[in-house]
Amino acid sequence: MDTMNGLYDAAFAFARIPPPNASRAFARGDLVRLRRGAYVPTELWVLLDAPSRFALAAAVHAWFVPGAVFCGETSLFLRGLPVVRTPTAIDVAVGTNAQLGTRPPTFEARGDTDVARRARTLAPPPVRRHRHSPLVAEAVGTLDCIPAPDALVEVLASAKFARALTVADGVLRLDPAQPLLDRTPVADAIARLTFRSQRERAQSRALLARAGAESPGESVSRALVLMWGFPEPALQTEYRDSPGLIGFADFTWHSPLVPQSPSGRDRLGEFDGWGKYLDTRLTHGEDAVSGLQREKQRENRLLALGHPVLRWDWADLERQARFRAKLVTFGLVPTRSAAFIQKCA
Repeated sequence: MDTMNGLYDAAFAFARIPPPNASRAFARGDLVRLRRGAYVPTELWVLLDAPSRFALAAAVHAWFVPGAVFCGETSLFLRGLPVVRTPTAIDVAVGTNAQLGTRPPTFEARGDTDVARRARTLAPPPVRRHRHSPLVAEAVGTLDCIPAPDALVEVLASAKFARALTVADGVLRLDPAQPLLDRTPVADAIARLTFRSQRERAQSRALLARAGAESPGESVSRALVLMWGFPEPALQTEYRDSPGLIGFADFTWHSPLVPQSPSGRDRLGEFDGWGKYLDTRLTHGEDAVSGLQREKQRENRLLALGHPVLRWDWADLERQARFRAKLVTFGLVPTRSAAFIQKCA
């Protein structure tokens, strides 16, 4: 069993049946309270990764609110679709306007130990209620969610551009045979949106989905590139030299689209999600040092062909002014119209 799955299962079992002396353990800081009646050992809560803490908070909400139906980005996350980190709220669908809005989390951690102080920085996000009429639900494991096309369109119409593009890329990557707008359930869900501005935003964002974006980091990168008006890069372009295949570049700006480098070659971009060097599920057993050495050799072969290579990571994406400056220094020039950029916002 995967270690994190085991920790999650233990935490959920504990939360469902808290011990009789839970209030005393909570006061000491040995337990955190997810909501009244649901407690988890503090050390266990801290050991969970962010996706597991989010999933646990959603499951506890459903346990205490029978009939709860998840929507939006939460619905897609619970289906295992890629999102930007974890959703910013636990999105819940309701059938009326009576309970709309955002409720702050009822999470609480007491005590003055190091682990208790750490736990207080790891509160789950608030619950955010959205009206869905008619409210249609389908089972996703043990939880209920709105249908995936409706959740996708909800995100396309209302989420920030980078988060919307990430889920759109993820859906298309799972099934690249058909563009999103050619799928009847997606088109029908867009048609049901109340406002014309929502329909236009969802359509324009769906058109920008690309199956070649292989990770949320790559989708966020491309979203920022587009939002700032830079030329859209080609994704996963193959490069070879005399020994054979070098690999596939995450991003390629073909030389006719940008000011040419001295060699007249394409400019290449690489997003470094460090999981590809450190996560054993992605490295297939290769250690981090070997992975970094192999990546450096790959980059050297590309440079030998005359291709300038720009690398960035999550830290750059989180400091957007720095990332934009990197793109400008790399030689990229905004070419998109103001109208296009506005559609991305």
